[in-house]
Amino acid sequence: MTQDLTVKTGSVRVGDIDVAYDVRGAGVPLLLVSGYTMTRAMWDPDFCARLAERGFEVVRFDNRDTGESTRAQKLGVPHIPKAFLRSMLGLRVTPAYTLEEMANDAFGLMTHLGHSRFHVVGASMGGMIAQTMAIEHPERIASLTSIMSTPGGRRYSFASVRALGALLGRVPKDRAAQVEHFVRVLTFIGGDSSPADEARTRRLAESLVASKPSASGSARQFVAILDSSGRRRQHLSKVRTPTLVVHGTHDPLLPVRGARAMTRMMPNAELLVLDGMGHSIASFRYDSMADAILRSSKRAS
Repeated sequence: MTQDLTVKTGSVRVGDIDVAYDVRGAGVPLLLVSGYTMTRAMWDPDFCARLAERGFEVVRFDNRDTGESTRAQKLGVPHIPKAFLRSMLGLRVTPAYTLEEMANDAFGLMTHLGHSRFHVVGASMGGMIAQTMAIEHPERIASLTSIMSTPGGRRYSFASVRALGALLGRVPKDRAAQVEHFVRVLTFIGGDSSPADEARTRRLAESLVASKPSASGSARQFVAILDSSGRRRQHLSKVRTPTLVVHGTHDPLLPVRGARAMTRMMPNAELLVLDGMGHSIASFRYDSMADAILRSSKRAS
């Protein structure tokens, strides 16, 4: 039976946040959670189609402070260097909002769509949010897939200073220069790719620029990540949700040792290490990644 891949879009109010989303496919609900500063466009429509073809109703959304969702400007702009230094020293940081609140945005969206229980796949910061969802409300998470993410803790926070610097680098004001900036960053952290991925990377960069990225929003998300780090790691051992941890050997941003540690921490986790993969999912991996997510989801039943 051929899936109807018509994309349905909308927005839902969760507390004081408007969450923009889209849905394609029909069947078992699966939520995709985007990474740091990324809109839902980071999940390539071709990859979403592969998931829908495997029987999922695929939901993408813009995290708060990105895309068409609410920008939390009124919460102020945290100072990233100070917050990062405090975090590295093991001191508490004060975020504008927490990953728990971002997780609640996702729960509110899925409740609006009529899903009391669903599968969740998160990449990078999205993986951290997905982990938080499984910690906060395990009864609602059928299975968890955490891709190129981290369990938290200073040892697993970043793989190289150069990659972190690229991610946190100043974004130019000129729109054309912004596109080139994001192309460089995405290419640098991406790892293996095919020629088709060069065009895909540029499309994603253009989409990010069109969504008007905010330096203040990026800062708020980054400090939320720092705040969550130790707290999340303390609770992962309690998560019994069937979990797939996916990481690449060539991730320059978050080290693969974090994925190995996360798998040891979580009693029902399986590890999939992909040789050559960086901090991105290359298009030639879409089918194998979708198959891995499907296999993991079946463990829930």
